[in-house]
Formats: sequence, C-alpha cells, structure tokens
Amino acid sequence: MARNTPFVIGEAEAGIAEATELGLMHTSFSARDGRVVTLPGGHQAVEFINCSYLGLDTWPQLIAGAKRALDDFGVHFCCARSRLTIEPNVRLEAELSELFRGHAITFPTVTAAHMSVLPTLASGRLLPGSVRSKTRFIFDKHAHASMQFLRPIIAAEASAVTTIAHNDLQALEDEAKAADRAGETPVYLADGVYSMGGLCPLPELVELSEKWGIVLYLDDAHGTSIFGRHGEGSVRGAWDGDLPETVIVNFSLAKGFGCNGGGVLLPSKWQADRVRRFGMTYGFSAPLDFSIVGAALESTKLHRDGTVERLQRELRARVARFDERVGSDTRNFSPIRRVVIGDEAECRAVGARLLERGYLVSTAFFPVVARGKAQLRVCLGVDHTDAQIDGFAEALDASRAALARTA
Repeated sequence: MARNTPFVIGEAEAGIAEATELGLMHTSFSARDGRVVTLPGGHQAVEFINCSYLGLDTWPQLIAGAKRALDDFGVHFCCARSRLTIEPNVRLEAELSELFRGHAITFPTVTAAHMSVLPTLASGRLLPGSVRSKTRFIFDKHAHASMQFLRPIIAAEASAVTTIAHNDLQALEDEAKAADRAGETPVYLADGVYSMGGLCPLPELVELSEKWGIVLYLDDAHGTSIFGRHGEGSVRGAWDGDLPETVIVNFSLAKGFGCNGGGVLLPSKWQADRVRRFGMTYGFSAPLDFSIVGAALESTKLHRDGTVERLQRELRARVARFDERVGSDTRNFSPIRRVVIGDEAECRAVGARLLERGYLVSTAFFPVVARGKAQLRVCLGVDHTDAQIDGFAEALDASRAALARTA
C-alpha cells in the first residue's frame, strides 16, 4: 500500500465506527442454533459470516474429542514445543502429514505459521541445495494480509520484495526473469482460495514455476477440507506424488476443517526440521490448545472415511443455489461469494437493512478492498438451508430497492 499506515487508519476509522454502530462489526452473539445467532438485545439473524464451510465445528464427535483432551491433559501446558509437548499433538501432525501427503507442522494460527516459515525461507535456508540462496519475494497484490504484514521482516533477509497485480502471470514471469538476471531465486506468495473469493490460476502457475524455477508459497487456508478427496485443499491436488521441494503450502484447522489453528505442509523432512529448530513461533511459543488437538484428531477421521467428501458435494449444491438466486460469478467454485456494491456508505447501508430483515453478512470496504469497490462478503456453509439462502436473496433485493428509493 503506497500510503502510510497513519493515513490509512485516519481514512478508514469513520467507516469502521459507522459499521460498528450499525451492528455490522465488533459485535457478539449469546447463542447459536445452526446458522441462526442471537445478537445483543435478543435480535436473531441468519449469519453468512462463519467460515466453517462444512459445519464440522458443531459436530458431536469433535466436541467429545475436545473434552477428552481437556480431561487427559488439562487446559494448557505452558512450554515451548521445542522443549516438551503432548503426545496427541505429535499424533495429529503425523495424521495430517499422511492425509495431506507432506510434512505437516501445526501452529495456533496460520499467521503464526507464516511468522515461523517466511523469514526462514527469505534467508534461503529452506531452499534445496541446487537453488540460489538469494531470494526475490513476489507478492500477489491480493495475498492474505497475514503474509503481507511480514514484508519488513522478509525484506531484512531477501534481496528484493515486490508486488504484482492479482493473478498477473505475465508480471510474475517478468519478475522471474529479473530474478534470474540478478542471480536470485524468485519466491511467489499467493492464496489458493482468496479470502474475498476467487482462486489462483494453479495449472498455469505450476507450469510457470517449473519453467523459471519459481518457489511457490501458497496459503490454502480457505481451500483446506473443501477440495480434494481427503480435504487436502485446492493446491495440494496439483501434484499426484510428492510435493516438489520448491512448493510450500499452508493449511487451516479452522474454516472447513472445523477446529482452530493452522499449519504448514513442507515437502521434505529436512525442511520441516529446520522450521522446528529455527521458526520463531515454534521455538518460543506454545502449541495448539489441547481441546483443539482433541477435536482435530476427530476431524481427521471424518476426512478419511468419506464424510468430508460427501459434505463437499453438499457445499457445492448450496453455493450453486446461492449463485442461481443472487447471480454471482460462477467461473470458479468458492464458498466465499461477493456482492459488489461500490460505494462504501451504500454498502454499509445495505448491510444494515439486511440485518434488520434477519440476515447478518460482512461488509468489506477500504482498506480491506480498494476504494469504490465495497462489497458484501457472503460465506456459505452446508448448514445453510435452502430457505435461508432464498430468504437472503429476497432480503438483498428488497434492501437494495429500498435504498434506491431513498437515494
């Protein structure tokens, strides 16, 4: 972002304050029944905010697993994992490594995973021996903020840090050529499924990476569990066999997986060992909450036994119904759908009218999206009913029509 942070905060503060006043941000719920939440004052609404796309976060098996872990190990054991950790966490990483076909390391959040992996990658210490140790980091403009936030730390290690337009493969190739001339390894950072909807062009990206030796660092938090026979995500499926040593994938244990936390999938044991030894948030902070470890172990069973594959089909049916009713862009499958409004104030007004009608949705405006591109961010899940989707579509039409009459 070209402008400095204080300027951005000053420009965005009024909009955030208005959204908060309207009950669209910084609010809470006191009860939930499926996708219906009880908001302050007792107002009930169908929420399209929760990223638990497969609805696993309320499954009895996961809740029972969480309780067993608490009974067995207590709430917490305050010690860095580089010293001592509970056996179920070791077992969980082994299960995930087998499911996702790589070397999985879990972290309390995907952001914490980035904090351990990216500085080590920028230093060249996670690159195969045949690859140049000097690195040029190339960010997709829409790469998740949890990666973008680390740019200053990456810049302290990498030879160069640049940004290209979203999914611009020609710009990526140009950067790769520049890296080649400078004797650097190009490292491309992008999402598998973007948090505001849409996918990376994976087949073309793989072809380009093989042509120019581009290291791929792909955050597939929103793709975990909703793609792949065993929920390995939108990225991992591009390789039938082992991951190349130049591909690193992030996964989430929240969202589709139904728990919390996240992790990184590394191609080789030596790379995983290096992250465990030198990753800052691995060496100096704690593991997943024990309840999450217990729940996640139960979720891995559902990823193996065909349950997740069945839920994936149900999710696609929900998204297809939404697209039919609302008229969304259907070029790529994603459970995140966007309704572009444009004007920031108008977007918040539509969100407020939807809430009055019993539907809660995220309103995304600057600086989350570009100025003049404000939009409703709609997260769909298998536990949304047809009636709820139809009701949202009708409420959206009514809200926009009412706003147009008052304009």
